[in-house]
Amino acid sequence: MSIPQTCIKPFPDYEDVFNKEIEEHKKHFLPLCSINLKFLYPEWDEWIHIVSVKEIYDGSVGETTQSFHTNFTKEDMIGFDVADGKYAFEGNWDYFSKDPISSEAYIHNDKDYRARKEFYASHQHIYPYSSFGEPFESAKALEDDFDQKQKSGWGLSYPKVHGVMDDIRFTTSEGMDLLEDCESEEKIFDYTNLLYVPKDEHNRPFTYIGFLTGYYFQAYGADRVYLFYNQSLKKAVICFEYT
Repeated sequence: MSIPQTCIKPFPDYEDVFNKEIEEHKKHFLPLCSINLKFLYPEWDEWIHIVSVKEIYDGSVGETTQSFHTNFTKEDMIGFDVADGKYAFEGNWDYFSKDPISSEAYIHNDKDYRARKEFYASHQHIYPYSSFGEPFESAKALEDDFDQKQKSGWGLSYPKVHGVMDDIRFTTSEGMDLLEDCESEEKIFDYTNLLYVPKDEHNRPFTYIGFLTGYYFQAYGADRVYLFYNQSLKKAVICFEYT
């Protein structure tokens, strides 16, 4: 499958991802990549987005706030209502933890994300290594570290889909690995470490769109950040996986 570069937008602006309460969304979320679905489904000429959360540090996101869970927002799962190609968080803002460790994670993840976004803007490729939990202070720090890693003989590889995403709809080797030994798409995610997979009222899984490596975008990112979508419900759901 040929995926046009114009259908993938890394590090989109908050205003292009969220349609209301922008400041509240800025407080909690990190926009990683926008995807136009028309190359998959021509009748779906609309943008949806892979986002992460600033809260990620240790344990599951939402594990201490069960009283604010919904069908699509629970442990390591975040749901969004979609309108005109933009998101609105479907849950209560109290879903997010307010403990001191979480507050520090917010700061570190936001700082690292900003440095990586600036690095991408300058070089047109992501910084393809983990921060190992230590946030980079600036794009310059990332540049220096990147150069040092290359001089030291570190391997260099980028995600398969335009250097940003690891898979879209099972088209890469990583995506085909998901399909291996599975008799149907409905069963695929039973063999991952995902705590939940979003399903509709008939217990049918949402359409899997793709995933990317979360720790290429923030200091404490997930190993994989999955995006699922239900076009009829206009719901997008993000799921975090750790290996």
